[in-house]
Amino acid sequence: MRISVLLVPVLGLSLSACAMQSGDFPSLAKRPYEDGPAIEEMVPPPPPEMTDLPAELGNAVSAAIRQSNTAHQAFLNNLSTVRQRVSAAQGAAPSSESWVVAQVELSSLEMDRSPSVSALADMDLLYRQRLSAELDGAQPGGAALIAESRDRIEGQVASQQREIEALQSRLR
Repeated sequence: MRISVLLVPVLGLSLSACAMQSGDFPSLAKRPYEDGPAIEEMVPPPPPEMTDLPAELGNAVSAAIRQSNTAHQAFLNNLSTVRQRVSAAQGAAPSSESWVVAQVELSSLEMDRSPSVSALADMDLLYRQRLSAELDGAQPGGAALIAESRDRIEGQVASQQREIEALQSRLR
């Protein structure tokens, strides 16, 4: 019985805590600033991109471009002669004199383009090295400048390859 006598006042006090009291209490609705983004992180602006390559790198890129342009010009100069030889050998039996002459001319055309292919490989190496340097914190933009020059050389090499493949297909 003692427990029930003590239990009644304790229950009464605990239930009274749940009763609504009158007064001015703050609203639990979201406030306008709660819908906004969390604290924004300050991201530093990217460093400016370079417009010119460092001297040593620029010289290497220029040398590769000159090498490819010279080789491409030699290729174009020799192309008409090779086309004539291939036309003369078209339909000829393999190992015939005209066929062999055309094959030799095609080989010389391959030799003419070899420096262009070498220049493209050099540009690939320069591009990879520059990308690596930029990833390590060097000023950005150099790889993009190299890529532009590399794309021009790659275009020359691709057009040379198409010409050679077209001529080879005429000899089969």
